Amino acid sequence: MDAVSRERILDASLKELESQGITRYRIKRVADLAGVSVSLLYSYFTDREGLLAETIIVRYHEEVMRAAVRFVAPLAGVTTADELRHAMQHMIDDAERPERYHSRTVRVESFSFANHNDRATEGIQDSQREAGQFIIAHVQPIVDRELLVPSIDAAAFARVWYALFFGRVALQGDHPLAASLDEWRTSLYAIAESMIRS
Repeated sequence: MDAVSRERILDASLKELESQGITRYRIKRVADLAGVSVSLLYSYFTDREGLLAETIIVRYHEEVMRAAVRFVAPLAGVTTADELRHAMQHMIDDAERPERYHSRTVRVESFSFANHNDRATEGIQDSQREAGQFIIAHVQPIVDRELLVPSIDAAAFARVWYALFFGRVALQGDHPLAASLDEWRTSLYAIAESMIRS
């Protein structure tokens, strides 16, 4: 099988997913965008669900790794508690910028689809493992410098990142735990401060 055609199909599928969403996603449009016949498309992917699963895995992996790289960037070269405070404030502010909403949407859509597709579930879990390992490797120097309180290791720090980057999705709406952006940031700053050794 031709790897170039498979990649063209996946690229076209990503464009279709981005423009139409899962409910209006159509194989015929994907084939047209990729410049292949529907029958050739099905020689690479067994069915619509299989192609969608592969597309969602690629999309989720790109988003989660892009977010992980963005997350650890402020930690580079941090050697003091004050530098860590500044880095963590930058991480929180960056995670809450309006353009980050797309990453949250990708996450929610991916998990929703993965609930009904084992291949997508497996691919998302692989991406989460890779992102988690990447973050832990970049946080470990902070732990080694003893800048965090003893109960926070690199994995715990990475978990806080997941909460701050994706958590506000669950806190939107009209319910007792709903939080405005300012309330959410205030809570995150307090959590960040509690992790740094005095």
